[in-house]
Amino acid sequence: MAENPVIAINMSKVTNTPESYEKMNRIGPKVCITTAKHPGFLGFEQLIQTGIHPMGGRYGGGALDMRETLNPIGMFQYTVWKDVKSHEEMHYEQFDTIYELCGACLDMLVEGPWEPLYEIRSADLPTVLGMTDIPHTLGASFANQQPVPKVALASQRSVVVGDHWVMDGHEEAFEEGARQTLEWLRQRAPGMIGWMILKQIGVSAIGSFQLDPEGATKATLGANPPRYATNYGTAPTENPPIPAQTPTQYFVHMEWESPEHAHQGLGKALVNYELLQIHNNGVLAHLDRGPYYMIFAPMMEEGTWREHLVT
Repeated sequence: MAENPVIAINMSKVTNTPESYEKMNRIGPKVCITTAKHPGFLGFEQLIQTGIHPMGGRYGGGALDMRETLNPIGMFQYTVWKDVKSHEEMHYEQFDTIYELCGACLDMLVEGPWEPLYEIRSADLPTVLGMTDIPHTLGASFANQQPVPKVALASQRSVVVGDHWVMDGHEEAFEEGARQTLEWLRQRAPGMIGWMILKQIGVSAIGSFQLDPEGATKATLGANPPRYATNYGTAPTENPPIPAQTPTQYFVHMEWESPEHAHQGLGKALVNYELLQIHNNGVLAHLDRGPYYMIFAPMMEEGTWREHLVT
């Protein structure tokens, strides 16, 4: 049976200044080109945080649009891989180059990097980027036509990432409840483009710059990098070396036409009786922490990895 790709999400917080954006645009493409040299690499999404979803007033200090006021600002770099081993091999083979490029960004870094890896548990995402999504419910007149590809705007869309920590032993129930919630929204909420349920399976030590003591304390600007080595050894591993978060962490990844569509859509979990029951019993009842929803805008991407989804 075919398996879904694995997604590594490199998470950091950076200074919200013009200099940071200039550096992202200058160095980011070089990192992407280097990463793409490995045959197991399938694509990427670079996301910059633009705000949070306040979830009916739960967080009075947050807003949908915080581009000017949020500092530091969150940056999520999704890289998509055939398997975990491919991700770890890339970091091994390209260590010196990645170290030099990422080291050039340290003066804008406030927190991170931290790079967990996620298994795609369920997904209903566009397979093509370039046009607005064609709704599922087009009416009876379209019933006999051939299925059309699901498509989405490559840049004019908002990505909402919900952080959920799930009680031990409740993972299966949570996944089913989250899937039902997302399917309800996909069918009924205007502007909902697609979604994924991501389960953390561990953390990349080298992708998180968790080097061994000698490497972590070596003084260099990148021209003389330390050797590839972490507290887990000097060779790439087939599984993430750092254990997965406990309680289990899930990201619910959603794509919407705009932050306003996301705000209206997710708000239905509080004001629509049918969805309220699904979400309360299927999602909230199984949580140790969350949900916390962050809103991102795509900066750069190579989205053909979506063609590899099998769920």
